[in-house]
Amino acid sequence: MSLPPSPLITRADLRLALTAGLTGGLLVSLGMPDPFYGPMAVGAALGGTVGASRSLGLQRLLGTVLGGLVLAVLHPTLSPVLPLPIGVALALTCTRLLGGCLGLQSGYKVAGLVVAVGWTVHATTISTWVPIRLVVTLIGVLTAWLAIRCFWPSRAIDRRQRLSRQLYAELAIAFRAQAGLLREGEGVRGAAGIERRNLLQGLILEHRNQREDATVECGGDRLAERLARLWDRQEQLWSELIASYRTLLRLPPLPRDHGPLAQLVEAEADLLETVSDRLETWADCWPSPPPRQDMTARGDGDPLVSAGRKLEAAEKGLFEDAEASALLLARSGGRRAVVCSQLLLAVQGFEDAWRATP
Repeated sequence: MSLPPSPLITRADLRLALTAGLTGGLLVSLGMPDPFYGPMAVGAALGGTVGASRSLGLQRLLGTVLGGLVLAVLHPTLSPVLPLPIGVALALTCTRLLGGCLGLQSGYKVAGLVVAVGWTVHATTISTWVPIRLVVTLIGVLTAWLAIRCFWPSRAIDRRQRLSRQLYAELAIAFRAQAGLLREGEGVRGAAGIERRNLLQGLILEHRNQREDATVECGGDRLAERLARLWDRQEQLWSELIASYRTLLRLPPLPRDHGPLAQLVEAEADLLETVSDRLETWADCWPSPPPRQDMTARGDGDPLVSAGRKLEAAEKGLFEDAEASALLLARSGGRRAVVCSQLLLAVQGFEDAWRATP
């Protein structure tokens, strides 16, 4: 199956062209020297997302400042005593080392460009050229930020992120309803369960269909790569959660008049409610990782861990009672405990991968 041809001009291309053109026109009208540095800054700072543009723009500004400082210190010191090629080479080496120490990612390249151009082209006017270059760069970066945030925002990504938060909230409602039915000792009310399942499947399908447009908006920067990895893991999570929910819909209720069975049902309900609480937390913070709730690592203080251990203890006590075990197996009730354990592992695994995604 052949892929559809890519459009000749995309929305991102138009945004870049218009923003760069308006920035150049603004700088020319202000009478700024070397106005072409403004559109260059727009091209470097205008990422596919607000976060990417903020990161790239900051790198551009820091690189310009670093390059200006290196020029101001090394040019008066080295240019009188060293040939130009050697002086520029030493200055660029210092720029790269300083950029690495300061943690610059793409900013050190900008700093190197400032050093090379300033040393070779503007050697006689460095004291005035560097501040003007910084102002022009700042105008270009601010224009890019305004374009991506206010005038022409990346709506495809925003829509997909809002839908992600809605899915977390709807899944939390679904699993919380299952916990309530377990405590009531009732099976799933057929129409309500099927309606909720269809709603979730429709939202997951819509979420998947929106990925292509959101990917176009992302572009190819580092933050876009992070989003892509998160979306891959998220789609796997949707599959696991909807599969668990569909299985829960088909399982009959357990009798609660037997002590070990009542403890198992209570543990399962607690686990479903804990998972629902975690999904609601994700709905509030996505795509930023959830807070660790004052925990340095997953341990006894994590409600998910506590719920899992409570379920394990209930299962252990259950299988030590022959009558309870027979009732459980006769009603396929043991499968619900397995589904709850799989649900817990899916949520924990996704959250750990989410935190680990750079």
